[in-house]
Amino acid sequence: MGFWHTGYLEFHDNAGLDFAYRPQRLIYHCQHCGQHFDSMDDLRRHRFQSHPYTCPLLFVRGIELGATPFRVTRSAQPSDFVVELCTIATFNGTPREPREIPKLLAEVSHDKVKVELGNDGPPAVFELVFQIADEMHLKGVEASFLQFANRKLLTVRALEVFIQECRAFNTADAYWGGICDYLYGVLAKERAPDSSLPYDEYRERFNRAADALLDYDRSLAHLVRSLVAFHFNHFEDAALFAPPGQLHMASMRFEAVLKGISWDEAGTPARKPSNAPEDMLTDHETLRILRWTQLPLTELAAEAENIAALVKCDVPEFDRLKLNVLLAEAYAASRDAVHARKTARELIGNAKTAGWAERLIARLAGEEQNT
Repeated sequence: MGFWHTGYLEFHDNAGLDFAYRPQRLIYHCQHCGQHFDSMDDLRRHRFQSHPYTCPLLFVRGIELGATPFRVTRSAQPSDFVVELCTIATFNGTPREPREIPKLLAEVSHDKVKVELGNDGPPAVFELVFQIADEMHLKGVEASFLQFANRKLLTVRALEVFIQECRAFNTADAYWGGICDYLYGVLAKERAPDSSLPYDEYRERFNRAADALLDYDRSLAHLVRSLVAFHFNHFEDAALFAPPGQLHMASMRFEAVLKGISWDEAGTPARKPSNAPEDMLTDHETLRILRWTQLPLTELAAEAENIAALVKCDVPEFDRLKLNVLLAEAYAASRDAVHARKTARELIGNAKTAGWAERLIARLAGEEQNT
């Protein structure tokens, strides 16, 4: 895994998790189609026009709640909660006016709450778990993570020590729990010999980590969620929260290339900070993908053999998609039209890559006609 296995961090001065960053703007995400909006009103307007439903809705900070319990981890204002399509409501079983629900929710700090919203159709039930984390506990988790990272070893035993150190920070248990879920997922993904988790478990762990960290406005939480989004090929989501560096640049380049922008126009190599926190959390396969994605086409072409070798390994299909995009671009840059076309055709059946594959094949045909 990343520096854990390669010792990469030995060449950097690990000063701490002082890589504070925030997205340039607050983004509201439609969970039904993936579009992003700059305001809650724009999202709601889109939601009702493009995905009309008659059942009541509850939004928390622009996130539409579903059947899964939602964890609230930081202080909220009544304006953070929005109720729609609702004429009757109950709060923990007590009847309330729908307009009262946001204020009641904002007053909760540590409790489990069940909200039932109704109208003329079937009622909708939402569960919220409020666990407002203490700032000192959050910083304590981050300090423990740095100590854990400085040991330069990811094993089940090392992770157990990290967990034990974090138990004192009880108000932030979802925070360190999400980080641990991600790291357990990395152990499973890399088939670590001391991990009892089956290989396929990494997906569940990655998803659990992203869910647990959803409401934490912390740099470390953003980074883990960005890595998970990048792995699952949600490049736009990954770019929204990734700090400056390889992960952000790679996410932007993949997103742009798949939309039709040429490789070299899609991004410039990231100026990697001397203490890149993403190296602390990136598994080995993803680290190689990130480094290849930094290369201009002329240098990527020289890596075709190495990329092809990794494609032949037993890698997740999510990684294989990224690798095949890299490989096809590398073959095309090296004027190997036969292998470039063959690789691109493997991705025509995928909705995310179909347009890019068709454009690449057409470009190859045009180049052959001009020679």
